[in-house]
Amino acid sequence: MQSHAEKILDKLKTLIAAATSAKIERNSVISERIPPTGLVIIRDGNPDAEYVLGGFSNVYYSHNIEIEIYIQEGETAQRDRKYDELMQVIGEVLEAHPTLDGLVAGLTYGRPEPTTQPLDGGPPIKFGVILLLAEYETATPLT
Repeated sequence: MQSHAEKILDKLKTLIAAATSAKIERNSVISERIPPTGLVIIRDGNPDAEYVLGGFSNVYYSHNIEIEIYIQEGETAQRDRKYDELMQVIGEVLEAHPTLDGLVAGLTYGRPEPTTQPLDGGPPIKFGVILLLAEYETATPLT
């Protein structure tokens, strides 16, 4: 049986994977070569719990999840375009599924701050992190 947080992370991965040809992973290390279609890594993040006084009720979470976007293929303009397109696809997924099909009360996110990292002997990598806040409740802290 999966915890509620794990269901949320799996649903997020499934929805993004269905919308793009980029490689989608969870908590992985960045490979030496980014696939031509891009790489998205979803990090488990940090669930911040709030308890009702006395601890006799549900647990309410504000779960910070990181969605990392990586593009390496192409010249600067092409890399910028691919990065923007991948970011837009993820935004469309989040807008189309604001409750992740009922798993969360709501999602809040912002635009990532893009960075380009030069590499010795290879094309630079453009990357950014979408900070996603998922609000939800569970019956206990571990469910």
